[in-house]
Amino acid sequence: MMNRPKYTPVRFSHLTSYAGIGAIVRGVEDRLMVLVDTRYWRDENGSHSTTIIPYVRRITKVLDIDKELHMPPVAKEDPHQGISGAYLPAVLFPRFAVCKKCGLLHNQPWSKQNKKFDEVIRCASNNCDGVLEQVTWCAVSSKGHLSEVPWHYICHQDSFNKCEQDYNNEYLELSKDKDGKRIVYCRRCGCSNSFERNKGLKFIDVEQPWMPYRKPILEKEDTVEILEVNNPGVYLPTRVNAIVIPPESRISKSTLVDKLYRNSKICRDIDSIRQKLRKKSKIREVARKFLTSSEEVEKALKEIKNGYPYIDDIYVNDLYEDEYKAFLKPLEDQKEDEDFVTEHVTDKWKGLASSSFSDELNAIISSVDRLISVRRIREIQVFKGFRRISSEKDTELVPPDITGESNWLPAIELFGEGIFFSLNESMLQRWESNLGLVKRTEEIKQRYEKAQLDLNQDVDVTSRFILLHTMAHLLIRELEGAAGYPAASLKERIYSSRAKEMAGILIYTTVSDIAGSLGGIINSAEPKTFLSIMDNVFKKSQWCSLDPVCTEHQGQGPGWLNRAACHACALIPEPSCEFGNVFLDRVYIKGNREKGIPGFLDFISNDNGE
Repeated sequence: MMNRPKYTPVRFSHLTSYAGIGAIVRGVEDRLMVLVDTRYWRDENGSHSTTIIPYVRRITKVLDIDKELHMPPVAKEDPHQGISGAYLPAVLFPRFAVCKKCGLLHNQPWSKQNKKFDEVIRCASNNCDGVLEQVTWCAVSSKGHLSEVPWHYICHQDSFNKCEQDYNNEYLELSKDKDGKRIVYCRRCGCSNSFERNKGLKFIDVEQPWMPYRKPILEKEDTVEILEVNNPGVYLPTRVNAIVIPPESRISKSTLVDKLYRNSKICRDIDSIRQKLRKKSKIREVARKFLTSSEEVEKALKEIKNGYPYIDDIYVNDLYEDEYKAFLKPLEDQKEDEDFVTEHVTDKWKGLASSSFSDELNAIISSVDRLISVRRIREIQVFKGFRRISSEKDTELVPPDITGESNWLPAIELFGEGIFFSLNESMLQRWESNLGLVKRTEEIKQRYEKAQLDLNQDVDVTSRFILLHTMAHLLIRELEGAAGYPAASLKERIYSSRAKEMAGILIYTTVSDIAGSLGGIINSAEPKTFLSIMDNVFKKSQWCSLDPVCTEHQGQGPGWLNRAACHACALIPEPSCEFGNVFLDRVYIKGNREKGIPGFLDFISNDNGE
């Protein structure tokens, strides 16, 4: 069917999200295909073509991952020589095509007509000559299976005739009934049936499109649905993000032992050689590559064998708590090749307070307890697997290798910069004890318990969390103009817990280039600039172009989990938000006299510490 390979470029970040293993993606030739599992991520020699991500022991421990983390392979395309390096294979899916003119279904028409998959194929039935296009429907199960729609079975589901399945010939037609409902119709026996969101199925043909010979086993409670390929239920990836913090972030990247440690393939190649002369020759080759001596290479290899990197057993507590404490702790003698480089500018920030400032500006300065410019940050995104139909945690998570036998998970590392700040804890605790806030928060908490949303993480709905989350969104919208980044390239990380005395916001941007990003955000962390930005954040929280409707809304968004927050004021692009653009409410910032809720800055200005 595919006489020559076709290549589709995919961003690293997409491989751990909606374009990951088992996802249906659209290629450059406008064909739908599915990325296959990690067992097939091999080079031309049959070896795994991934590379180990180093210095992530704390992350794997805190995320309860007992596997290594590997970067996907990178291939380069040369217009003259084609692809060099390893690439990720994908298979064409769905394999059925439908005639745009007569509606007739064709099974694998590219193969039957000996066409390349990027060529136009036409219907050969009764001189129709209509153009064929891939169907946009698939069958998925709650166990994570993905298969072709069993068109013949659905069509004859309620029939007692003996019309036999024969996909080598064309006899099934997709059309609509008199009510406009999509149906599949048999031209041989006249049977027809609706197939949209068909939930009466109890079988599915294959586990995954690239595994045609493995028949899935379904239990009584398992479900199968027919969905359009762009339905969110077709693919629900599970990804976890974490930031590399000290001590691992402080390991120097300029030493020979580090370079070899990060190039695990070289180490494996040398270790696999048993003949002394061949091993010495390989070591000399490596020494020339790194512009050093064979003795230094042997010394570095010995260090790795003896347990490099030499870090005492890493104590982990909680993912967010550990990161929060790392931001608050100043680091001495920082080097540019470290992965977590911060500059504490809190003293300069506190020094801005002035009697010549308005009460609002002084209140902003008082409310922000710590201000940190995050000059370099390394983020790890780990792809743990995917679900279909529902992302509820009681449904089956399909691992990246399908079988769960692999000793590694695909992950990517991103580098960037950001702004971190925390709020004054004692002030915040007095503010969140307001009865009006307690009542409003309880209402949102009860809605969340009933909503059954598919979120990446559990949320402790508290007044401080809603305040921090809403503030983060308004700050991202403000940074879009101040720092010159589109909102979709900025991300939030909310650190919120009354019990652990956490109240912080990280706004950051990351890219896959180890050089990081352009410096626009860390410039915004300069105290005077940040004060101007935060002043605009609080001012813009007071009013929305859809007010008074937005402010007075009793609930909007999924599960009615937003109150005074809409696209005109507080919502941001979905990739930027950790929590699906919910748990937002400007009232927590601007206040509401009728509800007995004080404006946040008014409260700070009038707070006497009692």
